[in-house]
Amino acid sequence: MTHKSTFSENDWKLLIQAPSIAGMYITLASPSIGDSIKESMAIASKIADVAKGQSGGELVSEIVAEFKDFSSIRSAQPQFESRDMDGMKSEALASLRSAAQAASSGTGAADAAEYRQWVYDIAIAAANAAKEGDVLGIGGVRVNEAEEAALADIASALGISA
Repeated sequence: MTHKSTFSENDWKLLIQAPSIAGMYITLASPSIGDSIKESMAIASKIADVAKGQSGGELVSEIVAEFKDFSSIRSAQPQFESRDMDGMKSEALASLRSAAQAASSGTGAADAAEYRQWVYDIAIAAANAAKEGDVLGIGGVRVNEAEEAALADIASALGISA
């Protein structure tokens, strides 16, 4: 059985930040104001799906329960030291690697695998949230090359197959 107390305070913070970090990494891969709003909504929707009981094992459900508390929501917002795009991307991937490692060391293999896949699924939802390169909704692609590369980076950081 997974419990928050199984993890250090820092590891738990990483675990609850990872969904936002994965979505943010997608946004950083192909930045656009309008698209970033859609991507943020997709992240929130995937988290809400678990809260509605549509999916989620013990660890994922316990993390989602944290989002019901305002102070936990604030702590789920990642803070990066770097202010440049490449530095933020590097920090994001390091945080995702650390979160995956924390999940693996603090819970069973199946629960950790489900957590890593859930974080990756959130990144996929963010990548699919808006068409890239369109003009007034005409043309464009659902996931551009930069986002595909970002998804591969995220999968690698989480230790899963894309």
